[in-house]
Amino acid sequence: MRQKIKNKIKQISLLTLPLFAKMVLLYSFIVFIILLIVSLITVTSVHYIMERSIEQDLYSSADSTLEYLNASGSIDSAVFTRSNLQPFVNLQVYDAAGRLLLDNGPAHSIKNLSDRYIDDAIRSDNAISLPETIRGSETGMFVYYKKWKSRDNKTYYLRFSRVPDKENAFISLLSKQLVASVLLSLILTVISGMYLTRKSLAPLSLINETLKGIEVNKLNQRIIIPEAAKKNKEIQNLSQSINQALDRIEYGYKQQQQFISNASHELRTPLTVISGYINLLDCWGKNNPEVLDESMSAIKSETDYMQQLIERLLFFARSSTGTLEEHFAELNSANILEEVYTGVLLIADGRKIVIQRNDAVSIYAEEGSIKQMLRIFIDNALKYTPAGGSIYLSCEATADEVCFKVRDTGIGIPEEELARVFERFYRVDSSRTKDTGGSGLGLAIAKYIAKGNNARLELESKLHEGTTVTAILPRYYKKKEHSQESNDLVRMDDHTRMT
Repeated sequence: MRQKIKNKIKQISLLTLPLFAKMVLLYSFIVFIILLIVSLITVTSVHYIMERSIEQDLYSSADSTLEYLNASGSIDSAVFTRSNLQPFVNLQVYDAAGRLLLDNGPAHSIKNLSDRYIDDAIRSDNAISLPETIRGSETGMFVYYKKWKSRDNKTYYLRFSRVPDKENAFISLLSKQLVASVLLSLILTVISGMYLTRKSLAPLSLINETLKGIEVNKLNQRIIIPEAAKKNKEIQNLSQSINQALDRIEYGYKQQQQFISNASHELRTPLTVISGYINLLDCWGKNNPEVLDESMSAIKSETDYMQQLIERLLFFARSSTGTLEEHFAELNSANILEEVYTGVLLIADGRKIVIQRNDAVSIYAEEGSIKQMLRIFIDNALKYTPAGGSIYLSCEATADEVCFKVRDTGIGIPEEELARVFERFYRVDSSRTKDTGGSGLGLAIAKYIAKGNNARLELESKLHEGTTVTAILPRYYKKKEHSQESNDLVRMDDHTRMT
């Protein structure tokens, strides 16, 4: 039974309510608290003002009565008409024995034949003085006392009182009106809040329904906000952000699909060639040395090509799960270019490779990837430079940057193709053969490497004149500690070595 009650409580919990209901309840609660506080302040303020007004009436009545008595010198009933008593103020006059002499109270009210404060003062022979401030009795009556002596030296006690019946009735009525107003305001707040909140959150329902309908094959759908909802900047900004995110997702998905399609195509071609040569060997090439040599050479070539392609595909797969920056270190630019130059001399194959300039400065990057990037540039230059051509390497340092340049005297790239050569699997039409064009992944890998090393790439080319690729990295300045000035930035000495 207890468990059922807990389940029921969970079902009606605020956490299960829809968003608009939570907002309405929260808004209504805040409005209710504000109205309640305002009502309490109003009632308290009115009550305080009325009390001060009653006290002022009693003070004024006492002053005017004493002024009259001092002028007349005796006590008589004329004091009620000539002493300018304030309305609703009652005056009782007691003699030195504490007996009531005069009273202008209503005939139906109970007469105060004696008063305990006056009696205490008389019994103590005025050792206990009368209250100096206005006192509110248990019945809510306000009382003020004054002592007066006549010309014949008789002592009288004056008791000024006021019953705040009208004031209490007004405060009671005001309290009821405020309670009714608060309840009515709360009901109106809930009703209007539900309407306005539903209307304001209506675009969110549209966004939700649109997102529910977006699938892998429907990534082109976008959120369309009605004109009336466009005035809501928050909703408009949210829809724009979601649409922009969908644009990026669609672009990435299309890139992925294109990548898979291109990779499948690139892998299918060598597999087809290998399969064809295997069938050729199986049919009649086993005993034919020429066919056997040709087939083995082709299979080896296609296998090497597939190995390179798979390695580059794996590079992109690995690059999405890590960062090159984790392996950054201070590197000497001249050493990097020299090592790359030494490694590519063996594959020059009739092309001349020359280091024109090699500045030795510091860079902060990942060594292996920088070398791989330069090898990709040189490999492309070798592919598109005919035998007898030249490839020029250089490392040029400025005050802020280090530029690695690879320039060839090859066939060049058409100007309209320059913007696309860094795309995956893209190859210029004039060189779409595996003998020269490769897989089309090299420059895409180089672009990724440059981005991971905080570098930027520049490409210049002219048909039949050659191509220049430049990788620009920020120069690195090391902090050193000195005996006089610590933590100063010291620029490393530059020295240029020509090769």
